Amino acid sequence: MKNTFLLFLFAFTITLSAQDKVVLKQTFIKVKEGNNYAEDLKTKFGEMAQKRIDAGYQLGWHLWEVVGNPQGGFTHIIVEPMLISQMEKERSREGWLKMREEAIPGMTDSDWTTFMQGVRNKRDIFAEAIFVNVAEVKKDESVSLPETIGVVNWMKVKEGKFKTYENMEKALYTNGLDNNSLKSGWSLARRIDKYGTDLYWNYFTVDWYSSYSDYIKAAANITAWDADKNYENMMKVRDLRESVIIRKVMMLE
Repeated sequence: MKNTFLLFLFAFTITLSAQDKVVLKQTFIKVKEGNNYAEDLKTKFGEMAQKRIDAGYQLGWHLWEVVGNPQGGFTHIIVEPMLISQMEKERSREGWLKMREEAIPGMTDSDWTTFMQGVRNKRDIFAEAIFVNVAEVKKDESVSLPETIGVVNWMKVKEGKFKTYENMEKALYTNGLDNNSLKSGWSLARRIDKYGTDLYWNYFTVDWYSSYSDYIKAAANITAWDADKNYENMMKVRDLRESVIIRKVMMLE
């Protein structure tokens, strides 16, 4: 069975050979008001994604929805885990057309143009990114990541401080998660498609919960606190850009 990997949100990187790894492509989508595109994602796009998966062009297709952030720039996140060798097949028009024909037989250029015209009237692509997993922690072996709810924290880490930052984040969970905590897991991922001082974010973490109510309970019980020395040092090398709650809609593999 194909391995499943995350997102918003949320993801695993597996080295299958020295050259071929699993990477994850994120697409951030803003669904326009007054249409059924959110349902289209679960049906039309989910069906096409399953055909691509079955045809061997990607490993999975994960759909997440943003919870409680109507003023935000995006409403959904699609995460697509695939091998680098699989991604290469869609880097050219010829490769894309071959992939489309094998995965969705009979779809002509005219069919595709008509379909995409309707899509563009219903949604905007807010952003795209490619990332790999750095680390993850589960409360215990009964937990299967990604969980139902994720709190995604996008970070901007200073140039030249990537290793320092990763070590600091991982050090927070040296002893694992508190068994009494409502948090069931934690992930750290690094963006790999863009670099530079003007980049808005280049890392993200995800705090995982089995339900939205568990997240609210945990957040409601946190008292005001000041950063200790270790956390202050982390704040010197990274900025927390944004935090968003996401809910799993469907995961195909």
